Amino acid sequence: MKLYSKERLKHRNDISAFFNKNSSVKRISNSNYTVLLLKNNRLYCRFAVAIKKNKTNSVGRNRVKRIVREIFRSQKDQIPAGYDYFIIINKFDSCYSPSFNDCKKNLIKLFQKVL
Repeated sequence: MKLYSKERLKHRNDISAFFNKNSSVKRISNSNYTVLLLKNNRLYCRFAVAIKKNKTNSVGRNRVKRIVREIFRSQKDQIPAGYDYFIIINKFDSCYSPSFNDCKKNLIKLFQKVL
């Protein structure tokens, strides 16, 4: 499956909607990820990925964001449509590089809680 540009949250207005006081944002989290979700009334889902700068260096931040984007791309059929997702990476240690399958298992468990 391909990841289309319409499935990415790129504009400031789209991302700031998650942090408005009057929006109905749900928060689902585990030790590694926090997923903020907002209903978007579309037939597809959109997402954005963020990690704080103090978690690791730029190589590690970009690596973990690539992993999350690939999980989202490859598992689109298991992720509930009709939502905007803002994925925040809470825990990433550059010394311990989590495998793709570990990250996938943790993130898919969160997406299953949406339903």
